[in-house]
Amino acid sequence: MLYKLAHILRDKFGFLWNIIECCNAFVFSLTHKCALQKIPAILNECSGLFTLRMATSVDAAPLAKFFSEQPEDAFKFFKPHAFDEKTLSKIIRNKAFLMFLVLDGEKIVGYFFLRCFVNGKCFKGYIVDNSYMGRGIAKLEGLAMNKINEVLGLRMFGSISPENPASMAVAKAVNEVKILSTLDNGDYYIEFLPKAVNV
Repeated sequence: MLYKLAHILRDKFGFLWNIIECCNAFVFSLTHKCALQKIPAILNECSGLFTLRMATSVDAAPLAKFFSEQPEDAFKFFKPHAFDEKTLSKIIRNKAFLMFLVLDGEKIVGYFFLRCFVNGKCFKGYIVDNSYMGRGIAKLEGLAMNKINEVLGLRMFGSISPENPASMAVAKAVNEVKILSTLDNGDYYIEFLPKAVNV
C-alpha cells in the first residue's frame, strides 16, 4: 500500500512529494547519523577488484554519461528515476537516497542505491555496465547493500519483473526473497531478508 501511495504522490502530486522527500531526508539523516558515518568503511571493506564508494556532487555528470552509454534494453527493468545530470544532482543531495558507485579505476561500471524512509523501510536497486556483465558486480552490489542495511536497521524492499530471471537469481544469491504481492505492472513486490545461516 505504501509503495503504491508513494508512486501516486510522486507522479501526480510532485510539489507535495518534494516536501515529503525533504522532510524525510532531514529526519532520516538525524536519526541515522551514526549508521550513515559507517558506510564509507563498509564500502571500503567490500572493495577489491572493483572500488565501491558513495556518489558525491561531482559524480552527477559522469553518472549521467554512464547511463547514456547503456543500451536501451538495460532500462527495460530499471526505471527508478530520470538519468539526466540535473536529476542526478538533486538525488545526490537527498540524504535519504543513498547512491553508490562501482568503479574500475576511474570508470563507473555499476550503480546501486538504497532509498530510505523514516518509517524503517528502504527500497533498493542496481544496474551494471553492459560491457561488465558476468563479472560478479551485481552480486557485489547486493552484498554491499545488505551490509549497509544491516547497520541502518531497515527492512529492505524492491520489485522484480517475472520476465527478469537474472535479477531474481542475483537476489536469491544474496538474500532470502519473500514475494509479498504482484504490482499493477506485473512486477513482484519483494521483501529482501537476510540469508539463513546453516548451523
